[in-house]
Amino acid sequence: MSPHLPIIVVAIVVVLFGLGPPLTKLITAPPLVGVAMRFLLSTPLLIGLLYLRGGKMTFRLIRTTLWPGLAFGTNLIFVFATLQQTTVSVLATVVATQPAFLLLVAGPIFNERPSVRQVAWTLVGVAGAALVILGADAEVRASLSGVLLAVAAMGTFTVYWVLTRIARSDTDVDPIEWMCGVNVWALLSALVPLAVFGSTDDIRQFAGLDWLWIVLIAILTGATGHVLMSWAHAYVEAARSSLYLLGMHVVAVTVAWPVHGESLAVAQFAGGAVVLGSVAMVLRTPITKSARP
Repeated sequence: MSPHLPIIVVAIVVVLFGLGPPLTKLITAPPLVGVAMRFLLSTPLLIGLLYLRGGKMTFRLIRTTLWPGLAFGTNLIFVFATLQQTTVSVLATVVATQPAFLLLVAGPIFNERPSVRQVAWTLVGVAGAALVILGADAEVRASLSGVLLAVAAMGTFTVYWVLTRIARSDTDVDPIEWMCGVNVWALLSALVPLAVFGSTDDIRQFAGLDWLWIVLIAILTGATGHVLMSWAHAYVEAARSSLYLLGMHVVAVTVAWPVHGESLAVAQFAGGAVVLGSVAMVLRTPITKSARP
């Protein structure tokens, strides 16, 4: 296998993930309904693809994907809720801090010791992403609840990322099998609270173009993007792949310009260059493996 293939795959994932927030913001139905519909579409799609390839769901797979799946489903509930209360920019700003948090846990959890240079360029990349997001001419609006929901989205995404990286490092499970198990638990994480707290009126609000947006999200970001990222987890260090995904915020804010009227300013283009430059520098900086005691 080409050593560049995992990086190419991550680049594709960056674009697919970047399309997620602008498309999600177009959905008008309540968050629990939107997330449930998203997984009701992606879960059968992935399971069908799995069986067409001759794979199957196993008890071990379901057990292994329990916590990553619940974290993933909970994360999307927070994402949908955040985007109904604030802009794509605010969500992207908060989530862009995720690599910094991941660096703090990458050493003890993954036996990866980032160098001072990598930490420095990661912080530069986070700053560049923030410049892209906050450099817009239009006023960035956000309620306190919207910011808190964005923080919750960042936290649950970090948990999902760490749990997935741990599991994918210890098992050779097929990426499609893995995402099938994750989607089953993520679907349950949305259906249970929907059944408890939702209503028939909430479900009826999911109509019209909501169907188009949720299909695009389920296929592009949900099925394709996460399957590719699950495969890449086995070949790309957690802290490094997380930094690469800073680029998805550049994509998200760029797409939000024509779709949601969040215009781009000169500062945002400069920030994008900083993000890409930081990624290039991290590519040149090896991560050392700590010796196990």
